[in-house]
Amino acid sequence: MMKQIITLSIILFLFKNSGAQDLQAAYPPLTVKGTSIYLPGKQLDLNTDGFPAMIQTSFKLVTEPIHFHIPRLTNHKDIKFKSTPLEISKGRPDKASWIVKNTSDSLDMEVSGSLNLHGKMIYVVKITALNNIDLENIRLHIPFTPEAAKYIRGLNQKGDERDPVIDWKWDAAGKDQAKVWVGNITGGLLYTLEDNQHKTAPISWSNGDKGGIHIEQKGKAILADNYSGEHRMKKGDVLYYNFSMSITASQKTK
Repeated sequence: MMKQIITLSIILFLFKNSGAQDLQAAYPPLTVKGTSIYLPGKQLDLNTDGFPAMIQTSFKLVTEPIHFHIPRLTNHKDIKFKSTPLEISKGRPDKASWIVKNTSDSLDMEVSGSLNLHGKMIYVVKITALNNIDLENIRLHIPFTPEAAKYIRGLNQKGDERDPVIDWKWDAAGKDQAKVWVGNITGGLLYTLEDNQHKTAPISWSNGDKGGIHIEQKGKAILADNYSGEHRMKKGDVLYYNFSMSITASQKTK
C-alpha cells in the first residue's frame, strides 16, 4: 500500500512538472529589465507611481503615462505624491508583480499591479485619507494614441468606429459595467473599472450616479477620462479605484 502511494505521488509530481514545462514551452517566460516587462509581441514600461508609462505592441497604445488626477475641492489643485522605489518581482515565469506606496500629507495611495503572459494587467489602488479631506474628483486618464483608438466596443456604442465624443454614465441601478475595448484592426486595450467587492457598479468609481467615462480628442491623444465626482473623506476612510487592462488582439466586428 505504501509503495502504491509513493508511486502515485511520483506520477502526480512528474505530471505537474510536465504541465509546467509544456506551459513554459508554449509561452516563453516574461522578461524583466529595470522597470520594463517584455512578453511575446508586447512591452510594458512602468512609471515611478506604479502605473503604465508606455504600452507597446506593433505600435504604441498611449501617448504618455496612464495617471490619476486627485484634486482638492478647496483649491482644485492635484495632490502631489512621493513614491517608494519601484521593484518588479517575478516569482513565476508567467507573471510579474509590483507594489508602490505613494504618500502625501493628506492621502496614501498604495498601488499593487501584476502582468501575466497573456497581457492582462490587474491593479488594486487603495486610497486612504490621513485626515478629513474633500476631493473635487478622482480621475484615471488613459491617453490613447489616435492609431490605437480607431474603434471602440462597449459603453453602449452601437457601431465599431469611435464617435468623436463619447459620454457614458454609471447606471443608477447598477446594471451597467464599465468595460470598454479601444483599438484598431491589429489590437488594442480592453479595460474594466472595478473595486474590491467585485460589484457591477463599483462604489468608488460609480459614486452613486456621479461617475462616468468621457472620451474625445485632447491635443495629440484620444483621452479616456474615467471620473467619479466629489468625495468627502474622513480620516481613515478608504476608497478602492481598482481596474484591469488586457493588451489584446482586435475585437472589431468583421
